[in-house]
Amino acid sequence: MAQFLLITTLLTIAGLIATAIAGAMATPHHVAQHIFFALATVVIGLFSQSMTMFFFIGTGKELKDASQQDATVVQRTRDFKSHVFPTAFYSMAVLMVTFIMGGGVSRGLTPHWLHTALTIASIAMYGRAYWVQIKAMEENAKLMVRYLSDSAED
Repeated sequence: MAQFLLITTLLTIAGLIATAIAGAMATPHHVAQHIFFALATVVIGLFSQSMTMFFFIGTGKELKDASQQDATVVQRTRDFKSHVFPTAFYSMAVLMVTFIMGGGVSRGLTPHWLHTALTIASIAMYGRAYWVQIKAMEENAKLMVRYLSDSAED
């Protein structure tokens, strides 16, 4: 599951880049392609980050139960959440604002430079989220191997 979530985050980054390229090359007749790429990217991006948050909630509960509330394990699962949740939340927030401002650009209500800046911020935020999540998932996997494989043998 962790690998799948990381892949969806990478797909979001790729989708953001493809959407930006499609937007930069879009003529008035080809704006639909940019919008389609943007919509698909937003759906995948929101899915990847929200499911990553649920992943850490679920595995944290399992680890706490399997370790019989070991204080070290409880603290480590809290540390994972305290690192992953803000990056995931802010990545989703910037992505949604970027998408909404894109609608404003098409209506002439939002400056193009703002949408471009938000696109760059979205790519940076998802890149940061990926980096934070891969490190947290590696540590989480070590705990899962230690506590959940032992409890499966009991």
